[in-house]
Amino acid sequence: MRAVRFHRHGDPVAVLSVDDVPVPATGPDDLLVRMTTRPINPSDLMYVRGEYGREATFPSPAGFEGVGVVERADRAGTYREGARVAVATTGTWQDYVSAAPGELIPVPDAMPDEVACQLTVNPFAARLLVDQLDVPPGDWLLLSAGASAVCRMVLAYAAKRRIRCLHLVRRQEQVTPLRLLGADEVIDVSAGPWVDRVLAVTSGGAAAAIDSVGGRMGTGLLNCLRPGGLLIAFGALSGEPIPLPSRRVIFSSLTVRGFWLPERLAALERHDRARLTEEVVADVAGGQPGMDVAARYALPEIEAAVRHSTRTGGAGKVLLTDDSHPE
Repeated sequence: MRAVRFHRHGDPVAVLSVDDVPVPATGPDDLLVRMTTRPINPSDLMYVRGEYGREATFPSPAGFEGVGVVERADRAGTYREGARVAVATTGTWQDYVSAAPGELIPVPDAMPDEVACQLTVNPFAARLLVDQLDVPPGDWLLLSAGASAVCRMVLAYAAKRRIRCLHLVRRQEQVTPLRLLGADEVIDVSAGPWVDRVLAVTSGGAAAAIDSVGGRMGTGLLNCLRPGGLLIAFGALSGEPIPLPSRRVIFSSLTVRGFWLPERLAALERHDRARLTEEVVADVAGGQPGMDVAARYALPEIEAAVRHSTRTGGAGKVLLTDDSHPE
């Protein structure tokens, strides 16, 4: 079978290759899933570069999520052969994966593969991020990389709790689509200094911020929080650490907290995770924003697909499919 793998860490464009490898063996408690569609997420590329929170064993398969069809069931019969399932395991960028039942989610018949393949990462992250914020109704939440898929999902969950969202974006053309989705305020940071603008909009500071960028953006967000505010470090798109404004953090009693989805999910009790899964699947099936598709590529086109994924600017996910439909 075909498998997108890397034999060393580095630039994904340079180190990813499509290798011919055996179909994985499955134990009696695992299932064999034929993958059909997989998204390219920032965390996938962080893993390839050696910047993720999990060590790779070389040669390492790539890809953390996708959708497929059960080819071989487990002995418990958790899923029937032919069932469509969303997959959350390492190595989804290949033709087949061996997965445990707990790494699979049944996909509703009406949910297309291009949506189902994105089910297990961003929707769960967005929901859990909002759950842990504890922002009062009517207060402000700041979002860097504000046009990203996960930030659009956060917007939907925040709106249900009457939390006001201020999205920071890099391009003027990203402003109107976010306003149409219901963003309370959108600021294009490329237009000039933005911290004072945020402080003016939020009447002196926001209650919390979710940072997907890092670097100076993270510092700016900390300077936009009111005393007692919370910054959640969710991503590191800039590749740079956040220079901490120590006096601001100390004298305003600010909190900086990391968020890593696998850790959050592992901490949930089984019944809580089952309820969360049911609710998130229903939200996505009901038309959750942030599930747009920018382009589709076949596995052998991985280099072009990765290049495309780094320049979408929130316009949608680049998908790896069984067919080639570059756009």
